[in-house]
Amino acid sequence: MSDSRIHAVDHVHIEAGKGQEDELQWFYGEVGGLERLPDSTRQPTGIRFRSAQLELRIALSERPRIEAVGCRVTLLVTSLEETMAALDERAIDYERLSDMMWTSRRIETHDPAGNRVAFKQEWASGPL
Repeated sequence: MSDSRIHAVDHVHIEAGKGQEDELQWFYGEVGGLERLPDSTRQPTGIRFRSAQLELRIALSERPRIEAVGCRVTLLVTSLEETMAALDERAIDYERLSDMMWTSRRIETHDPAGNRVAFKQEWASGPL
């Protein structure tokens, strides 16, 4: 078997409209818990966030290409309840989703630019 299997995501790239930096900072920084990176001289028209294993790049443009359903980012959070409370404080709608197992609960919403985003909490595995 080859050692070239994917082992992590390096970065995710989405788009947003210019002037949405403050809203995106709140959404991905406060709600998502990602660290804002300094502005890049290579990408002066974007903002970047990171966690220990992921970099999120948001390109800012006058006419962003937003995919309503097809483009979705799934972010792991430590507390789904705290994430829902933060969204509730700003009256941001979200949808609760779950599969057959209680360990696969998540919520889905849209970021301030309209990108579809899911928040999922990791749960301990093992017998119920």
